[in-house]
Amino acid sequence: MKKFVIVFCIFIGTLVIGFIIYKYFDSNKNNQKNTVPKDIKISTSDSATTITTTIFFKDFYPTSTYNQVIKHQYYTLSYSEEDEQAEWVAYKLTPASFSNIKRDENFREDNSVTTGSATLADYKNSGYDRGHLAPAADMSINSTAMSESFFMSNMSPQVASFNRGIWKELESQVRNWAKSNDSLFVVTGPILDHSIGAIGINQVTVPRAYYKTIVFFKNNNINGIAFLLPNAKSTKPINFYMTSIDSIELVTGIDFYHNLAIAIQSRIEANRYFNGGL
Repeated sequence: MKKFVIVFCIFIGTLVIGFIIYKYFDSNKNNQKNTVPKDIKISTSDSATTITTTIFFKDFYPTSTYNQVIKHQYYTLSYSEEDEQAEWVAYKLTPASFSNIKRDENFREDNSVTTGSATLADYKNSGYDRGHLAPAADMSINSTAMSESFFMSNMSPQVASFNRGIWKELESQVRNWAKSNDSLFVVTGPILDHSIGAIGINQVTVPRAYYKTIVFFKNNNINGIAFLLPNAKSTKPINFYMTSIDSIELVTGIDFYHNLAIAIQSRIEANRYFNGGL
């Protein structure tokens, strides 16, 4: 009888452990499903016509000035070897994009960059933060996304008071918007011309400013806005730096949503103010 009880307990324990392992991988699988871009039908109109079109999320990638586009699982970037950082990083957010995944701090080179990415040594004793372009908190859906956010290709030299101040505030606002809309498409990058210096043996460009362009989806409606912030400490509210996507295109030379219908481009790229609603 005693032997039977021991065997029974082992059997029950094995079932419990198996169930826990199953739930862990099933949860992780569901988290990954939540990040798969879904095509959306959008209606928009001008003075003469109404257009209904299906938008594919691949259509939201900007043009690449440097022709080195790298697709990680949770974000895509265009890498500038000359500046040793991305000219843009693009990704999608939904209300389901966030969880309690711990920040892993595993900064490391990105082996996907064929010309070699910046290194940890480039930033050491430079006086600049390794500033995320795709924030770690935006990549908190699972451990894979979090880990990818610490590739050096996703870093840019940021003034500490900027990175930990107004830039952090803007990143937090974007996450709040993601939670109150159906989804967002975010493109973030540095302004690489007229830099304020370079750091490290690889001469990583220190940008004079940074931008974010954001496209919002809610109830099959679409809107857009952008921000342009100098790489410096600021006490101004983030709305002070709000601008149009068109203006970011003029500054960067990047065409952001060129694959969309002209009527949609015109409406979302010219908008200069957004309060979070659609």
